[in-house]
Amino acid sequence: MSFRIWAVRAGGDSEADPLFIENGQIAVSFRDANEDLSALPAQRAAFKDVFARAEGEAKPGAIPVQAGQLFRFVHEMKVGDRVIYPRKIDRTLMWGEISTPYMYDRSGNPDFPHRRGVRWLASLSRDVFSQGALYELGSVLTLFEVRNFASEFTRRFEPPSGAGPASSASLTEDETQIRVARDIAETTKDFISKKIKTDLKGFPLEPFVADLFRAMGYNAHATRAVRDEGIDVVAHRDELGIEPPILKIQVKAHDGNIGPDLVKAFYAMIHDRDVGIFIATGGYTAAAQDFARTKGNLKLVDGVEFVSLIEKYYDGLDLKSRKQIPLRRMLVPDVLPDE
Repeated sequence: MSFRIWAVRAGGDSEADPLFIENGQIAVSFRDANEDLSALPAQRAAFKDVFARAEGEAKPGAIPVQAGQLFRFVHEMKVGDRVIYPRKIDRTLMWGEISTPYMYDRSGNPDFPHRRGVRWLASLSRDVFSQGALYELGSVLTLFEVRNFASEFTRRFEPPSGAGPASSASLTEDETQIRVARDIAETTKDFISKKIKTDLKGFPLEPFVADLFRAMGYNAHATRAVRDEGIDVVAHRDELGIEPPILKIQVKAHDGNIGPDLVKAFYAMIHDRDVGIFIATGGYTAAAQDFARTKGNLKLVDGVEFVSLIEKYYDGLDLKSRKQIPLRRMLVPDVLPDE
């Protein structure tokens, strides 16, 4: 395959669709880069400087991503490359060939001035593609290169001579559905884990854990206010907190593995009628796990299990906690095998 394949969007609400379809152009919009970029050096640093000089709302962390997309649009995309436009209006995928170099053109829609000419070659329903191919097009980026399923897109849009028309992907035989479902699940877990380790690291994690245990049906409160050293959260089933077992919880935002010394020090504070729960955002060494297995009233919760508990009881969290880890319920293919 002598060409690269790109995917490009026409704006969040398809604002540039007329440019794409009627004008035969693909166009991207970055408000902090509202100038002709053709004269810039073919260096990513020069594109980053354009965003850095702007007085827009781009966050420092977003500048490399946005600058990188524009750099690729101007310098890496070539005449003859193919482009896919996922058209929301009719649920089709447009397939075209890049026909011109980069141009700066504000006519028609001044919000999308960075453009290239395109010759549309074909249009197919999304339904003829595997779920994996469609998932690759689900990137949040405005412009990106299609790699994983490039051969499938090429085969369906430009089938070899004599191959006949592309047939619809079988929903019953589409093995990529399982892969997509797993990817979605893993992406959610990664998002939760990152939020815990960044936005909730330290003191904010303790009241969050208390809220999680309330969502699980316990009366729970963080102990920081009463300076109960070593115990971060106390939880119990009864309203007064006098009926055993009382759960005493320690929380550690720790990327590495917790060793036995910390676990033993925590367990020394647990009475026989209480249950100690040690929650770590990372993991535990084998020695720490061996020690816990000898204690019937000690439970170690690692980062993986912690994330799973958040997913399971998310709907029961209060509004503040849900804002700290914002998630939205959505329907996804129910194709994962029962575990």
